[in-house]
Amino acid sequence: MASDPNFRPTLRLHSLSWLFGVTGAIKQMVIPLIALFFFNVRDDTPGPFGPWIVPMVVAALLVRAVWTQLTYRYGYSPTGLVIREGMIFRNVRHVEYARIENIDTERGSLHRLLGVAEVRVQTSTGGKPEASISVLDLAAVQEMRSRVFSENQPTEQAATAAPEEEELLQLSVGELIRYGLIDNRGMILVAAGFGVLHEAGLFNLNREVFDRVLESSPAAGLAALGLMMQIALGAFTILAALIAVRILSVILAIVTFYDFKLTRVAGDLRARYGLFTRIALTLRTRRIQAVHQTESLLHRWLNRASLNVDLAGDSGGGEGNRDDARMKTRWLAPVCPIDAAPELIAIALPMLDWRNEPSWQPLASGARGRIFRKSAIWSVLILTGPAIWYLREGAIFVALSCIPLAWMHAHLYVKHTRWALARDAVLFRSGWLTRHLTIVPRDRVQTLSVEASPFDRRSSMASVYVDTAGASSMTAGIKIRYLATDVAEKLATALYRTAGAQS
Repeated sequence: MASDPNFRPTLRLHSLSWLFGVTGAIKQMVIPLIALFFFNVRDDTPGPFGPWIVPMVVAALLVRAVWTQLTYRYGYSPTGLVIREGMIFRNVRHVEYARIENIDTERGSLHRLLGVAEVRVQTSTGGKPEASISVLDLAAVQEMRSRVFSENQPTEQAATAAPEEEELLQLSVGELIRYGLIDNRGMILVAAGFGVLHEAGLFNLNREVFDRVLESSPAAGLAALGLMMQIALGAFTILAALIAVRILSVILAIVTFYDFKLTRVAGDLRARYGLFTRIALTLRTRRIQAVHQTESLLHRWLNRASLNVDLAGDSGGGEGNRDDARMKTRWLAPVCPIDAAPELIAIALPMLDWRNEPSWQPLASGARGRIFRKSAIWSVLILTGPAIWYLREGAIFVALSCIPLAWMHAHLYVKHTRWALARDAVLFRSGWLTRHLTIVPRDRVQTLSVEASPFDRRSSMASVYVDTAGASSMTAGIKIRYLATDVAEKLATALYRTAGAQS
């Protein structure tokens, strides 16, 4: 639909929009500003403007923010959202209503204090937002949503009854504590601390200590005592770090997902969460490409699961995409009771028929042996070097222990990995320590490939890759490895027929 060339947007940003423009620019430049200040106040090498350089930069940012607010206009034409920026170099964008998929908001503490929000207009093309509007008051945000998503013409001013909002899930603080205990984001800090302590020599169990312990001499008892104290101190340090990380993880979970609420409005889903920064996301069901369910070992101990979705266009981000990572993870439920997961998945994918249990199919008969050989070889190659360095002759025990562990991994992985092709969806369950379930509607399949490496061909196997419009390099739709060649070809043929029927 062509845009109206005579339409002129007249709506303005909030009167305090300049304030958020300045604070946002300062946040991005805080480190250079600090460096400029210290480099220009030194007596030996004063800068050309001395200590005034930082106020001058801040003043320039203020002028730029005020200029942006004065020249920014937006409006609702009969065909789409029109945004005009700049006065000398003018940029006019027309975003058709049919292309707008989401209108998401983000509200920090200052936003909520002043009753405003940052708005991100997402389209089906994906990548970075089509428009980032900073800032609008809440009434203007609601008007934008109602005009864009209304079936009536945007120029009509007649008030329509707001659709009812049905609450599907609300997470209490107790649930967020469970999620914090489950989440492993802080474990990288434990690894870093372990490395620092190792470099400090706390875990340095050298050859001389072992030799003195094994000798039959009066000094052997003292050496053994020192070794035990060293091990105890290391174990206590690791335990304290684990506890500290879990506490930090709980705090982060509460801050990030405080008052998480999932609701349904006119068939679409809305998620709101955040303590200091309040996030509001719209998950339009027609854009949902896949649903992912995750159950780690801690999830299963607490009888919980995590659910997130892929939306069409979310894979389109590039290097220039500055969309906040918190808004790229489309949570259906960061954590929920395992019994509630099927109902939430059915709501997210209403086009699927859930009355019949899927017919789960195993991997190829030789998958267990291939996974065992691969795991054993890689674990021996990785662990043998460090084991020889620290344990000398004891490295043989490390190498031998890799064999039963690799067999256990192969057996459990094959046991818990299944796939199913239903009438309207393809499903894939994988993993045994951390279990994943991915559901992709067949009419959402965008690309499909069957690949076979030299090792696959030697074993008469192949892999099937199913991608959607919301898949990316980090969150691909489905990757089913270790299928028999004929099974992979039949699966691909069935999905190709689905794609042909939908085109």
